Amino acid sequence: MEKELIVSSGAVGESNFHIQLTPAYRRPIFENEQTAELTFGYILEKLSELKVVIVAYNYGPDHLHLFVANVRFVSEVELVRQIKGYSSFKMRRHFSYLFEDKLWGDKFWSEGHFYRSVGAVNKETMKHYIEDCQDKHWEKIERPKFVDLSQKRLVDFSS
Repeated sequence: MEKELIVSSGAVGESNFHIQLTPAYRRPIFENEQTAELTFGYILEKLSELKVVIVAYNYGPDHLHLFVANVRFVSEVELVRQIKGYSSFKMRRHFSYLFEDKLWGDKFWSEGHFYRSVGAVNKETMKHYIEDCQDKHWEKIERPKFVDLSQKRLVDFSS
């Protein structure tokens, strides 16, 4: 699927993300279809307000995948903060009876999230990202320590 770039008065480009959100305590609250669809409805409301386009979504029993495009008015971190905060507030206020046996306290979402910047989103890339993200989302790696911290010139890199 070819995607057109977004043109505004000062920029041309695109900004697409794959975001995975996990309920608190990684509880399988989305096994309940009503919980899943209501949560997604609130997320759609917030995305619309932020002028972000939802390209696709998919649920597992204990997580949600979102593929979003046109993320240009908010940062990725602010986008996630907004959708988690809004959907959590609405779900707890109006539909807590749907998941009160699985979640407790004031939590709905876990503290963190997974995200990856993606190019043009199509069926194949969505399948790849969803399958790739079923395992652990990150792995801590030790970065080599650089001994020479002096600034290099551009010509120093060509070989």
